[in-house]
Amino acid sequence: MRAAFLYAVAPIAILSAPATAGETVNFADVPEWVVPVDFDAAVAERQEITVFDRQLRLEGGVVHRYTDIAYDVRNAQVLSRLGTLQFGWFPDKGDLTMHRLQIVRDGKVIDLIADGIEHEVIRRETELERRTVNGALTALFKIPGLKVGDILRFASTTSSRDQALDGQVQATEGLTTEPTRLGFGRLRISWPQASGVDYALLGQSPEPKITDAKGYRTIEMLLPIAKVEEMPDDAPGRYKVQPAIMTGSFAKWSDVAAIMAPHYVTEGTIEPGSTLAAEVERIRAATDVPLERAALALQTVQDEINYLMNGMDGGNYLPQTPMETWALRYGDCKAKTLLLLAMLHQLDIDAEAVMVNTDNGDAVSVWKPLPGAFDHVIVRAMIDGTDYWLDGTSAGSRLATIREVPNFSYALPIREAGADLVKLEQRWPGFADRTMRVTYDFTRGVDIPALYELEVETRGMLAARMEAQASETDPKTLLGHAQQFTKDYFEGFVYDADYSYDAVTGIGRLRAKGMLSESFGIERDIATHTIQSASTNWAFDPDRARAAWRDIPYRIGGPMTSIEEAAYLLPDKGAGAEIKGSGDFAAQVVAGTKFERKLTFENRVVRVVDSSSYIPGEIAPADIPAAKAAMRAMNSADPEIRILDPRRSWELDDKEIAQRIEGLIAPAEVMMDLWPDEEGFIILRSTLHMLGRDYKAALADIDKAIAMKGSADAYEARAALLAQMGRFDDAAEASRIVYELTGNLGSGAAYAQALALAGKADEGLAVLDSIEVSGEEQSSVAQVFAEIAGNTARTEEAWTMLADALADRPGDELLLNSQCWFMGTWNYRIGDSAELCDRAVKANGYSAAALDSRALVFHRLGREDDALADLDAALKKDPSQAASLYLRGIIRLARGEAEGKTDILHAKRLSPDIEARYERYGLRPKS
Repeated sequence: MRAAFLYAVAPIAILSAPATAGETVNFADVPEWVVPVDFDAAVAERQEITVFDRQLRLEGGVVHRYTDIAYDVRNAQVLSRLGTLQFGWFPDKGDLTMHRLQIVRDGKVIDLIADGIEHEVIRRETELERRTVNGALTALFKIPGLKVGDILRFASTTSSRDQALDGQVQATEGLTTEPTRLGFGRLRISWPQASGVDYALLGQSPEPKITDAKGYRTIEMLLPIAKVEEMPDDAPGRYKVQPAIMTGSFAKWSDVAAIMAPHYVTEGTIEPGSTLAAEVERIRAATDVPLERAALALQTVQDEINYLMNGMDGGNYLPQTPMETWALRYGDCKAKTLLLLAMLHQLDIDAEAVMVNTDNGDAVSVWKPLPGAFDHVIVRAMIDGTDYWLDGTSAGSRLATIREVPNFSYALPIREAGADLVKLEQRWPGFADRTMRVTYDFTRGVDIPALYELEVETRGMLAARMEAQASETDPKTLLGHAQQFTKDYFEGFVYDADYSYDAVTGIGRLRAKGMLSESFGIERDIATHTIQSASTNWAFDPDRARAAWRDIPYRIGGPMTSIEEAAYLLPDKGAGAEIKGSGDFAAQVVAGTKFERKLTFENRVVRVVDSSSYIPGEIAPADIPAAKAAMRAMNSADPEIRILDPRRSWELDDKEIAQRIEGLIAPAEVMMDLWPDEEGFIILRSTLHMLGRDYKAALADIDKAIAMKGSADAYEARAALLAQMGRFDDAAEASRIVYELTGNLGSGAAYAQALALAGKADEGLAVLDSIEVSGEEQSSVAQVFAEIAGNTARTEEAWTMLADALADRPGDELLLNSQCWFMGTWNYRIGDSAELCDRAVKANGYSAAALDSRALVFHRLGREDDALADLDAALKKDPSQAASLYLRGIIRLARGEAEGKTDILHAKRLSPDIEARYERYGLRPKS
């Protein structure tokens, strides 16, 4: 069922209608009840929308909607938009009548209707993707001779008589608000005083002007109205309704309920001996438990009847008969509800049809009683004293999920005697909508990609969505679906996926395997994995700071229940691992959500089983501060896995690192096989080979990627790899190609540095000379220039560049560190370096990079103890800083300390080209 009103929130050139039954366009004068516009005064306002005048007459069971619109064609964009006008109407409910199609040029009127303008009527179903057929017709008028500077004015009336309302009427009109600007804007609605029609206001609507004359009541409002007060996103729906005027002949909700009742009578609607009757008897024989019978009937309607909304022939409120729906195997919410209702009645189950609003059910509480307050109809079954809300258009409902109460807030029972609104009372679900089971394999190490295995079990609508995916056979499509599902949970990629759906239980399953790009955050000598589960990482921070918002409740969504079961297999048998934060807590409700968690850590495995569940409701304004505090307290104790002083990849010998990487190659190859034309997965395998120190295999992959597309990314990877292998000339050539392909500053700087490493520093400086830069980029170039120029004849020039850049950016931490590094690497003005490096370290917040720079200066000054202190501090902050390891190794070996060999070894594993770089600085380990 679709809402029967048209919101006209802003002026548009497509007019919707409804009256007797016309498939042709009528042409007639403006109706006598229409009050004309002062057009000249509107033009004088010089607004693009010169006129927007909508007038309604509700009389004799018909709603007449007159609209007069005029646009100032002030530019080519407006001209293009108005080249063809479209007017829509529903011929089964009424007519479209054109009154005016005019071009006003230099104050003179060109009457296009009098000139015989032609039009075309087409049937264009614009909502087929929503499985909706409404029979709407559209009249197309191509406007001849329209020019920039003209005013285009058009007026029409649509009429609407809804067959289901038995002469009653309804109309709801949205109100245009500022900052929309109109030359003249008006909404005017009239009806016979004795007709029983009345009006009510919705949202932040001002009171209209009311007049009674000649037996008619008229309400009128000038447009636009003032801009409405913004409401918080998390406010209940009744606070967020847009301003509108509601009119209709229904005095109370019971009138609405009663007028719909004849359309949902089920007696005699299932023919004896029919296949539908046989289906009912099958369900009766399957069980004698009423709730189980209801679940089976609902399953039949959901699974056996396709959804198609048919709004033709009065079908907006009128349902198909159950026999028609069963024979056609399709129907909309009305048809499915009537079918389900008839089946339940045949099974002796107390049930009734109810109307609901799926978009903003809470707003129904502030609506005037009208059928247009609703957009959907479902079944309410009363079994053993409990209400069950059964939606035939939903999917995946089974006995396990039938207790779930939808988020519709209110329902109107359809009864012959009438009924008032019923509030849907929520209850905690008995089953999870989604259960996730994940095994994380972190055994390779904290800085090596990890694998995971995932199983997801879904019920209800979530499961129904998996049904289509379960029939998919293309592996790439399956992986795409799985990747989309997992993107909010895992950083990385899925390389294996399988969907299944059990029609009996209504359970959908996804089984997947994937690779995580990063598992641990590492700071100093602590690796941390933040556990992401059903009970962690929650936020609750409603904004009620504005005075106008302080009395607005918080809206809780749902219903949604999740269970997550995770196992974390830790590296090195869990050595150094601990849990920080809260492990177990019993079921508790925080900010309207129920949480529960159990955590164990034994035999190198951390296991977490937790859940979250929330159902629609509200948190009173007075309770929001306490709910915020409770959520902050819970979040502050979110559990983390912390590993103290973990083994790092560079601490593993070649054999062990190769073994750990070996299991990661196959997932990359799966992706390569599926996407043979994608270089990204080839580069991924190359990166994994590099991590495993198999540089030959890594280079072979990079060369394959280059042969495939020759992209800048592939050449950039090749340059980095060749430098790691000590092939500096080849690395420089690859960097040259990258620079040639991209031409940006970053690739130019990388090319210059590659030339310097290949012993061609002057050529590298020439590259930098050729790059035109300004502003902040000059600072970046100065830093790269200084990195290269130290052992060339341009040392002083490099220092001057850094000094000039620093003069423009006094105290810049990066430039200060570059000066300190320049002094240390090139042994430049070393006597003045200590004080400058102290400033650099402080400006950089004692960062690992700045400490390393100062350590090199201390080494040049012969202050080895100070150098070692800085290096130890730097490696405490960043254990992977190869430069610090290498320099510490140099100092230790010079002192005869055997640990220096380990430092050098680890530095070379992290950065195999580091020996060549430090040779340029004149620094080498003692053999």
